[in-house]
Amino acid sequence: MIKAVIIDDESPSIVTLRWKLENYCPNVEVVASFEDPREGLEFLKKSPPDLLFLDIEMPMLNGFDVLEELGRDVPFSIIFTTAYENFGIRAIKFSALDYLLKPVHNKELVEAVEKHLQKNNQSETQQRIGLLLDNVNAEKKGSSGKIALATKESIEFVDPAEIIVCSSDSNYTMVYLVDGRKQLISKTLKDFEEMLLPLNFYRPHNSHLINLNLVHKYMRERGGYLVMKNQMKIPVSKGRREGLLEKLF
Repeated sequence: MIKAVIIDDESPSIVTLRWKLENYCPNVEVVASFEDPREGLEFLKKSPPDLLFLDIEMPMLNGFDVLEELGRDVPFSIIFTTAYENFGIRAIKFSALDYLLKPVHNKELVEAVEKHLQKNNQSETQQRIGLLLDNVNAEKKGSSGKIALATKESIEFVDPAEIIVCSSDSNYTMVYLVDGRKQLISKTLKDFEEMLLPLNFYRPHNSHLINLNLVHKYMRERGGYLVMKNQMKIPVSKGRREGLLEKLF
């Protein structure tokens, strides 16, 4: 059994999540739940669970404050829950950690718990939590922070400015970096688009997402294509050409 704790300042959210876990995730046992994050924090320090469902926006201490208090070497996995897809969500995505939007859908809950079962590298989880806290602080200062590129072999933290192109490869994405390396990441191109569009990236073609700061030239021939700093040639879809040129010029 997976021993889980829920921290959420809204009682109905706790009741609903507990019920969903009992009915859709029978291998999860909720050993404690707290509306007051301070009480939850004290419990976690004394009795760490296997899995924590942590609300982000709470009075007194938000979810990131709870993590700061726990320290970066937490001995359990975390799934964030939130009703708002704004504060801190980009930092969570950049860190490759899991989150659920309220109201929590049954399928997404089951998938998140299954991901926890598949993860057995706690040191990697701790690295991601450390990156998350760094990125939250970076957002407060108006910086983008770093993004986690997780492969089967490793997890690398890179500045988004080091990414030249992201290209779709079925349900994976090939990420091309300024140092000439490339990484195959088990995220869709849409996942990268959601993270990187606010950082001066653009999707000129269904199969490619590009860093506008690293465009070398735009060629008008053959319907138009881009030459990137690493000499990659990226096609431009007819329907996206006007939007691209507005961004470039």
